[in-house]
Amino acid sequence: MKKDNLVYFYGALQGTYWMSYGCIASFAAVYLLDQGFNDGSIGLLIAISSFLSVLLQPIIASAADKGTRFTVKGAFVILCLAQIVPFVLLSVFSPPMIIVAVLYGLIILLGLSMQPILSAFGMQLIQNGIPLNFGVARGIGSFAYSVLTFFLGTLTVLFSTKCIPVIACGLIVVVLLILKQFPEMDSQKSVNPIQGGTLTVLKSNPRFALLVLGIACIFISHSAINNYMIHILKRIGKGNEALGQIMAFTALLEVPTMLLCTKIIRKWDCGKLLQVTAIFFVFKAVGVTLASNISLLYIALSFQAISFAPFTAAIVYYVSTALEKHDQVKGQSLITIGITIGNILGSLVGGYLLQFFNVGVMLWLFSALCIIGMVFFLMGVNRTPREDIACQV
Repeated sequence: MKKDNLVYFYGALQGTYWMSYGCIASFAAVYLLDQGFNDGSIGLLIAISSFLSVLLQPIIASAADKGTRFTVKGAFVILCLAQIVPFVLLSVFSPPMIIVAVLYGLIILLGLSMQPILSAFGMQLIQNGIPLNFGVARGIGSFAYSVLTFFLGTLTVLFSTKCIPVIACGLIVVVLLILKQFPEMDSQKSVNPIQGGTLTVLKSNPRFALLVLGIACIFISHSAINNYMIHILKRIGKGNEALGQIMAFTALLEVPTMLLCTKIIRKWDCGKLLQVTAIFFVFKAVGVTLASNISLLYIALSFQAISFAPFTAAIVYYVSTALEKHDQVKGQSLITIGITIGNILGSLVGGYLLQFFNVGVMLWLFSALCIIGMVFFLMGVNRTPREDIACQV
C-alpha cells in the first residue's frame, strides 16, 4: 500500500475512535441514568474507571515500548477486542445494575487506555517515513466527535439509550478494520529496547514530571468546566438548549486550530507553543469564572481555540522529541495519565463543591489551581530544536 494512503487511514482511525469515545463518555450519564443509576453513583463509576486506567496505561505502554510481545498496533487491537465483549453483553442482554456498572466501567477504562496508544501510533508512523500531519488527523477526530454527539442525542430519543453500546461497538469494529490496513512497523525505527519503567521516565526527566503535574492541575479546571457547564449556564439564567449550543461551539472551535497546528509547529518552537497554550488555559478558566452573561461566556470559551486545541497536537510532537524513542509510548501514556487525574479530581471535587457550596466557589478554586498548574507547566517545558520537529512534521 502507498504511504500516502496510510495518512488517510490514520485520519479515519482518529475520527472513528473519537466517535466511539463520544458515545461512551459524552453519553455516559444519559445511558446510566436510564439504567437506574443516580448522579452520585455515575460520578463514582466514572472516577473509578478513570483511576484504573491510570494504573493500566503504564503497563500497556511499557509492554508496547518493549516491542517484544506485541507492537503498538498490537496493543491497540487487543484493547479494541477487549472492549467489544462488554459492548455486546450490554447490547444483547439486560443485566442487573451491578453487572452494568462493571461492564460500563470496563468500557470507559479500555477507551481511555486507547488514547496514548493512538497518539503513539501516529508518531510511530511518522518515524517510519509516513508523511502524516498529526494536527490534521486530530482535527478530523474532533470534527467527527462533534458530529457524532450532535446526532446521537436524537438517535437515543428514536431508539432509546440501548442504541449507545450498539453504535459504539460498531465503531470499534470499524477501528479494527482500519487497523488491518496498516503494516507492522519497523521495530528498529519505531521502538528500541526498553530501559526502565514508567516511573523511571519521571525520575530521569524531572522537568517532564513537572509538566505532567502542571497538566493535571490545569485539567482539573478544564474538566470541571466541561462536566458542570449546565451549572455555569444556570448561574446566568440559561438551560439545556444553551448547553447543546455551547458544546457544539467549543468542539467546532478546535478543528481549524488543529488543522493549522502542524504548520505552526514547523515555524515555531513546539515548547513555546505549549507554554502559550498553558497561559490561555488560565485565561479561559478565569474568563468563565467572571462571565456574567452568555456573551461573555462565549468569549471566554473562545480561548479553547488557542489552549486545548493546539495543546492536543503540540504535546504529541513535544513528547516525541523530549524523550528517547524507547520511552515514547510511556511518555504519551504519562501525558494521558496527567489529563485523566485532572478529569477525576475535577469531577469528584467539583461535585462536592457544588453540593456543599456553589458554582462560583468551584470556579474560583479551580481557576487558582489552573494558575498553579500553569506555573508547573511553564517550568516543565523544554525548548525543542526546530530541526527535530521539522523531521517529524
